[in-house]
Amino acid sequence: MKKQRLAIVLAGLIATVPLAAIDLEKMEIYGYGTLLYSQYDYLPNYQQSPKNRAKVDFERFIISPRFIISDNLKLVSEIEFEHGGVGATMEYDTLEEFGEFESEIESGGEVIVEEAYLDITYQSWLNFKIGHMVIPIGLNSQRHLPNLYLSTHRNISETTILPDTWHETGVMAYGTIAKNLNYQAMIMTGLNSEYFDSANWIKWGNQKSFEYVNADDLAFALRLDYGDTTRSHIGASIYFGNTGANRTKEQLDSDGSVTLMELHGVYDEDNIRLRGLFLWGELSDSPAITTANSGLPNALEAKRTPVASEALAWFVEAGYNIAPILGHQKAIIPFVKYDFVDSMYKTQDGVQDLARYENTIATVGVNYYFNENVAFKLDYSRNVNGDSSIEDMDSVTLSVGYQF
Repeated sequence: MKKQRLAIVLAGLIATVPLAAIDLEKMEIYGYGTLLYSQYDYLPNYQQSPKNRAKVDFERFIISPRFIISDNLKLVSEIEFEHGGVGATMEYDTLEEFGEFESEIESGGEVIVEEAYLDITYQSWLNFKIGHMVIPIGLNSQRHLPNLYLSTHRNISETTILPDTWHETGVMAYGTIAKNLNYQAMIMTGLNSEYFDSANWIKWGNQKSFEYVNADDLAFALRLDYGDTTRSHIGASIYFGNTGANRTKEQLDSDGSVTLMELHGVYDEDNIRLRGLFLWGELSDSPAITTANSGLPNALEAKRTPVASEALAWFVEAGYNIAPILGHQKAIIPFVKYDFVDSMYKTQDGVQDLARYENTIATVGVNYYFNENVAFKLDYSRNVNGDSSIEDMDSVTLSVGYQF
């Protein structure tokens, strides 16, 4: 009887709530995805010869609903499912006597809100984004859809040392300040130096393992692009932020400041495709961070390896659409690409410089566009390691990328 009365009460409450419907005319939905098959060499560890195996990776599926709230206000969101969907969070339980890291596995992949921000348009020279968004650093941040890069993977050089499509919470001002000159200026949450390491430098420091992001240290970024950012343009960006106060277990007395500078260019006209990027980064107090990280608890799942004071990455990519020569209507683009990355480009004060973290990757391949939104890709890469005792490693990858 009690259950019946409770059901009646709940039904009455629901009936009093006005039904809200989404106006589809004020909603936009975008998305993209990539699926890969690879035959590749890998190192079981650095004392063994490379091994070969195959893998299939449902690399990512992204859906981006956008809601038009008014003429000058839009809510933009982007939800990413990586590798079939994973969900793991970590928190630092301060109620434990010595502090304890707790990890929760919520599903079997990664599902993450990559973007969720209000886009406020005001003037051509001054607009704002408020919320969680991709930060304006590097080429991957602006050109990460599969039809905007020719290789089967995004830029290996860039994604080795920086988070892939790096996203943070903050406020951005953006606009056009002169003919074809666009800017983006952002203040955002900073990095956590507990997750800096030898192989990937600052890549894993963006705190996405935790339920809450420490914001004691903030960061700043500025980007300038000249030209049509959807086609041909050149540009540069800078980033600066301290990291020592964002550590979870114990803050550092040192700043641990990260400085990034990069130059990039894209040429996409007629049948020619050219892209390139040069990225340099510096980390202050890397010896202090290396020492502090070596004593981190296992539960934090940090690498605890030496951290370099400087990292360097660059790449060039060139392709040409040969379909008109063949009398074919759909784009066929053979390409070549050359990546260089050294996550331990320079070290300081007893931090060992390990040559195995310097890699050059030469890639050749071809793209076939079923239409402008669906691309089939094939490429072959050879990775030459800076440690001459490590054999060259090869990979062949097939992929399909799409956007809608």
